Amino acid sequence: MLQKFKNKLNKDANLKELLSGSAVTFAIKITGMLIGYGVVLLVSRKYGAEGTGIYSLTTSLLNSLAIFGGLGLNIAVLRYVGQFNKTENGLANMRKLFSYIFQFAFPFAVLVGISLFLLAEEVATKLFENPMYIPALKVGAVALPFFTLNLINVEFIRGLKMLKVSEYLRSINRQLVVIILLLLSVFSFGILDAVYAMVVGILISFVISMAYIGKYFKQHKSQDETSNLERKELLKTSMPMMITAVASFILANAGVVFLEIYSTTDQVGIFNVCVRLAQLVSLVLVVVNTISAPKFAELFWAGKMVELQNVIRQSSRIIFLASFPISLFLMLFSSFVLGLFGKEFTTGTLALLVLIIGQMVNASAGSVGIFLNMSGNERLLRNLIVFTVLLTLIGYLAFIPKYGIVGAAFASTFGTVLLNVACVQQTYKKLKIKTYYLPFLSK
Repeated sequence: MLQKFKNKLNKDANLKELLSGSAVTFAIKITGMLIGYGVVLLVSRKYGAEGTGIYSLTTSLLNSLAIFGGLGLNIAVLRYVGQFNKTENGLANMRKLFSYIFQFAFPFAVLVGISLFLLAEEVATKLFENPMYIPALKVGAVALPFFTLNLINVEFIRGLKMLKVSEYLRSINRQLVVIILLLLSVFSFGILDAVYAMVVGILISFVISMAYIGKYFKQHKSQDETSNLERKELLKTSMPMMITAVASFILANAGVVFLEIYSTTDQVGIFNVCVRLAQLVSLVLVVVNTISAPKFAELFWAGKMVELQNVIRQSSRIIFLASFPISLFLMLFSSFVLGLFGKEFTTGTLALLVLIIGQMVNASAGSVGIFLNMSGNERLLRNLIVFTVLLTLIGYLAFIPKYGIVGAAFASTFGTVLLNVACVQQTYKKLKIKTYYLPFLSK
């Protein structure tokens, strides 16, 4: 059987690339997640659920604003780099693409950062009703333009298939800086120490990503500098992706904001831990997407549809088979795992179980969202996710005031299930491609 598997790998270059790349990315991703959970554990132990809530909400807000400030270029860059990577004038197009990033994203991200800085007091006191957020939001506003560009840079590096570098910058570097600075007690701002450490991590990550991209262009010089990439084309692609990215982030993180408004900061911290644990189920999906996204773009735009369907089928099966045991473990030992973060976190056991169900459906659907973006169907994905977010927000408004974190979990899971089912159905209807994997139903 082992020899048969080796022979299959040697005959299928795409599968070999998927598995080898996934193994490396998985190792880096796991390391990053362990460090990330270490950060949350350290913050929760030092500053309690309230400190965890402030750190979590500030991080979520910066991520959301960075996606908006980036104008969707972080996703568009991944598609175009994957598309250009093996074409005749690909290098010239990638140079042009990188220059457009600074022309569009940086000024807009600066504008968003200035707006956040000026509105920090209003947001903290009137929306969150907690003045502790004022300095956290202001320092985050200063770092926002660099955070935005770093998100785009990481996807650029990922499109070049420099997966070790891109995944390190995505999953490890910023959180590693946070945990080192907290352990060394570099800051003495009390409950806000983790936020300030995060900003330092953002700045360091930005410098590293810029250095790697600069090094790539220096090493790969092209005689033909003609590019056919137009500004209008790039923006036409990126704007729907921006809406999709913001809507997707809202879908994943709005529960934290609504809990802060309708509940207490300690409930925010508990729910955030539940969300992080539930996302372990989709860890393999994230890892496989990291490898498969540029491959989807490469095969689709080259018209290699048979190879494309084969890669999608293989990736979907890997995702499901690896995600199922993770979900089973978390369901069986949910109370114990939550207890590792502190006794008060065990009150989120039911919420965690509900969130796990949603993430299992997400894993079963395969790489459907990223495939739609990579194949030029970003408008379809935008429409589906915006509709889903609207219904999910109604669910948050209806359930959180009455049921707290359990209500937030039900609304979040409803949105996750609805979006994935709709995407799978529409992908098959429009492109005749199956992205899902369910035993006995998928061939």
